[in-house]
Amino acid sequence: MAKASVALILSLCMLLPVGAAQLKSETKKPARPAWSELTPAQRQILAPLAPDWDRMDTTRRKKWVKIAERYPKMKPEAQKRLLARMQEWAKLTPEQRTLAREKFQTLKKMPPKKRREVKLKWQEYQRAVAAQDEAIVEHPESTGDTSGRAARATESGAAETETRSTQ
Repeated sequence: MAKASVALILSLCMLLPVGAAQLKSETKKPARPAWSELTPAQRQILAPLAPDWDRMDTTRRKKWVKIAERYPKMKPEAQKRLLARMQEWAKLTPEQRTLAREKFQTLKKMPPKKRREVKLKWQEYQRAVAAQDEAIVEHPESTGDTSGRAARATESGAAETETRSTQ
């Protein structure tokens, strides 16, 4: 009888941590705030993130909510830039987002002088790409661009011209 009691106690002790772990995972709180808990204004601002909202953890959700709270106080150019960047972010795959976060953390840890150098190089790159795109729009036949970028650039330029002419 004593052996049976000891065996029963030992088996219960072994099962108890497993049961506690299951109970803990079952009582895990859902990430907050839920999309439905956002104000209409917050939902409108954060609309590009709506498809991913359910997959975000609480920390990320709260960061986006803080950004949405600052949004009305931003200048129109900053608002436009924020929305564009949010849309770009929403288009990234989870792997691309992870890589972007890692690159940001690396950049953040750099000394200020090195960060300025990286920023200048990035600005140079952006100017070069803009100049190249401009050249493609002006002379698509001379670039040898077979990727379709010249056609897209020409189409967007034509659409932009058409929009301006109707205003």
